[in-house]
Amino acid sequence: METTRQTILGILRRRKATVNDLTEQLGLAPATVRRHLDILARDGHVDVAQVRRRTGRPHYLFSISEAGEDQFPKHYVRITNRLIDEIVALEANETADCNGPQLAELVFEKMAQRLAQRIAPRIHGSSLSERMRATTEALAEEGIVFDVEESDDGYLLLGHGCPCPRVADGNGQMCAHDQRLLSTLLDADVTYVEPGSVGLEGYCAYRVKEIGTDGRLSSRTTVV
Repeated sequence: METTRQTILGILRRRKATVNDLTEQLGLAPATVRRHLDILARDGHVDVAQVRRRTGRPHYLFSISEAGEDQFPKHYVRITNRLIDEIVALEANETADCNGPQLAELVFEKMAQRLAQRIAPRIHGSSLSERMRATTEALAEEGIVFDVEESDDGYLLLGHGCPCPRVADGNGQMCAHDQRLLSTLLDADVTYVEPGSVGLEGYCAYRVKEIGTDGRLSSRTTVV
């Protein structure tokens, strides 16, 4: 796939966008962007929905499709192997009276704890930006990929391909283990964010803030 269309898919992975949105971000003519979108839609890599406005003509909102998401690297084998290892290691008393979602949560929690123990010694840095870089690089090697976005009060971490939404009830409870994992590795204040509240879908999202030595949030450091 050509670089421009890869870039468009990368943008649409984060949030839905109109032609005008993509034109501004890419610095290309609208006709050029439409041509790339036409090809992506033809190949089934993007979905398009018509959005009606109170006045004027409706506009079109583009989003990445499941086939488009498949164009990006996957780490399912590594994640699956870790899940299998944790399931095999479960004791009978740990799983007694657990229903499906509870069992999944237990396995994910144990996997997060084991990851934290293995990765923590590699995370160094006096600033949050240094720890953020080391943490995201280490997790990516384990098949857990996060995008980092700068926000007004810290960072926004966006996780790709998290299996939690498949078994969660939509309130972020199943993401609590990842929240604790990130808090431990980053030594920072990490809170779950409902993806829809920041205009994102298909992600696990977390806000990350530096914690000052006096217990208050400190000033944001240089972005990763």
